[in-house]
Amino acid sequence: MAVDLYSIAIVAVAVVTAGIVGIKTRISSSIFEVGAGVVIANVIGIGIDPWLDFLGTFGGLILTFLAGAEVEFILLRKQARESLGIGTMAFLAPLIGILGVLTIFTDWTWQARLAGGLALTTTSVAVVYAVLSEYELIKTPTAKTIIAVTFVNDILTLIGINFIQTTFDWVTVAFVAVLVALVPIVPRLLRRVVQSFGKRAVEIEVRLVLAVLLVISFFADKASLHAVFGAFVLGLIFASSIQQHQDILSKTRTVTFALLAPAFFIRAGMLIAVPAVIANLALVFGLLGTKLAAKIVGCYGLCKKWIPEAPMFSTMLFSTGLTVGTITATLGHQLGFLSDVQFSVIVTAVILSAVVPTLIAKRFVPTKL
Repeated sequence: MAVDLYSIAIVAVAVVTAGIVGIKTRISSSIFEVGAGVVIANVIGIGIDPWLDFLGTFGGLILTFLAGAEVEFILLRKQARESLGIGTMAFLAPLIGILGVLTIFTDWTWQARLAGGLALTTTSVAVVYAVLSEYELIKTPTAKTIIAVTFVNDILTLIGINFIQTTFDWVTVAFVAVLVALVPIVPRLLRRVVQSFGKRAVEIEVRLVLAVLLVISFFADKASLHAVFGAFVLGLIFASSIQQHQDILSKTRTVTFALLAPAFFIRAGMLIAVPAVIANLALVFGLLGTKLAAKIVGCYGLCKKWIPEAPMFSTMLFSTGLTVGTITATLGHQLGFLSDVQFSVIVTAVILSAVVPTLIAKRFVPTKL
């Protein structure tokens, strides 16, 4: 089948436009990429072609991998009590709240409620980094605590993904054993590849990372652990070693944010049905309000104890959500647990949770740190 150059051109222009608008507005370009996807599908009438389906799937996997690879274990150890305490509540409080709202006000299946709840538990690493950088707080001890909490929140969400559909068996056990075996192997393998083939135009190091990612994601799927979970755990395994090779991480980010991540978010936007969102606006805002209220109830008191210089500012940042939330909702849709309408509702609420808490947080930026 011939490739549709028209749809490719439209998506390419949308990617560039979303990036420019994101920079100009200082808002994550991911939000505008999802919006572009909504317009492309609902206004222009372009469908999701196989090439975009592949790039979007790959983009979701590598974004999840990078989320794991960005985790700083030294930071987590230093901030263990605060990060585990606040991060756990930042995960549990909205999950319980969303499950309650969906149980009372909808007839969604258990898997749909769980997928929706998990998608709305997350804290957006990208948004948190952007806000802390914008206000020049990224180097402060407060920022380090906030980032550590964000890691814990998203780790718990990605672990929770596997409970959407639990079908563990001996293959699962074997796969986990392989992951454990990779922990000492990966640093040596990466070091040897860099020494033997590094700093060459063919970029063998980046090819290795992408190849291992796809192989592990495939076997994770076969082991009933879901590909995104395999990608995240692989990122955790790679974290310490790949952070020592910032050039590899930089090149991987370049490939991701130039092509694969925009494809993922545009594809997600193309799955959103505008009529479904309009018909369920009350539910969308109800879910958004529930997430914000649950995060405040669950996190504010702990933030006041452990981040006393910026309790509300921190709580609002923990209320943001975008990448991992969209990935979780997309997985729920791919597994058949979220219908098109349900997916549209959840992703719209996720996107709003990237914007509304950020605007509120700007009113509580700490001035003395």
